[in-house]
Amino acid sequence: MSPATVPGIEPLRRVLLPTDFSRGAEYAAKRAVLLPYARGARLHLVHVLPADVPEKLGAVMERQAGMKLESLRRQVHKEARKRGISGVEVTALVRRGEPFVEIIRASRTLDADLVVLGRHGRRPLRDLFIGTTAERVIRKGEVPVLVVGGRAIYPYQRPLLALGLDAASDFSLALMRRVLGPDVTHAAAVHAFNVPFEDFTAPRRSRGTEADLRKELRAEAAARIQRFLASEQAAGLRWDVALRSGEPRAALVKEVERREADLIALGTHARTGLAHALIGSVAGWVVAMAPCDVLVGRPASVQFQLP
Repeated sequence: MSPATVPGIEPLRRVLLPTDFSRGAEYAAKRAVLLPYARGARLHLVHVLPADVPEKLGAVMERQAGMKLESLRRQVHKEARKRGISGVEVTALVRRGEPFVEIIRASRTLDADLVVLGRHGRRPLRDLFIGTTAERVIRKGEVPVLVVGGRAIYPYQRPLLALGLDAASDFSLALMRRVLGPDVTHAAAVHAFNVPFEDFTAPRRSRGTEADLRKELRAEAAARIQRFLASEQAAGLRWDVALRSGEPRAALVKEVERREADLIALGTHARTGLAHALIGSVAGWVVAMAPCDVLVGRPASVQFQLP
């Protein structure tokens, strides 16, 4: 079933592809070509130059970036035609400023459905404390982000949906359906749950009581998941569901590894400030640690004032 035939699911029409011409950006470009588009869709390439450079040097950098961007535009267009993708317009633009700010600005100007970004190597601890461009775009922007972690050869074949059993799960499912090709007939879903205050109360709780509580939580989650996957948005896919007890961030990454998933889709609630610095979002952790592409979005927009 193609995205266009799933109730409430629209194919991609406007995709933003930021690039710094690195290997990670190259992987992102190849993945972007493999996404399912509506006829007449647009794929916008954007490169962001630093703003704090002398005027003459900035003009030279802008010309060079424009030439590289035009070369990449032709390559992407050629690759799309080679794969039989027609009716998609590929455009390119150069901006100056802070990368994550200009990416968000461009996504708003273009009314993008999706931002596709490449991951820059593996620096999980640094990324968790400082934040990558991708993580900042996810946290402060409104448009869903696909973070590409490796070479793209085929459309997604082993998608995994992270279920939080809240509004973000509905949004994540619809988002995942938009980026899956029409040949995908099977998908996996995982829900990770914690026994409340398990670490604090374990010494005073009998093993039987703890096991009963975990069993109750598992049964409740299983029933809610079955209702969720019976919705129209989940139609057309055969689902393999897993329930995992434990810390959600670690459980999701382990499930990706266990299934050798090539994509995990999840929602985020965009923590900011001290809560984000001390706790870190599940989405941010998965983006930094998962050995596959990560698709992230939120059901409600946040208000981030661009400088």
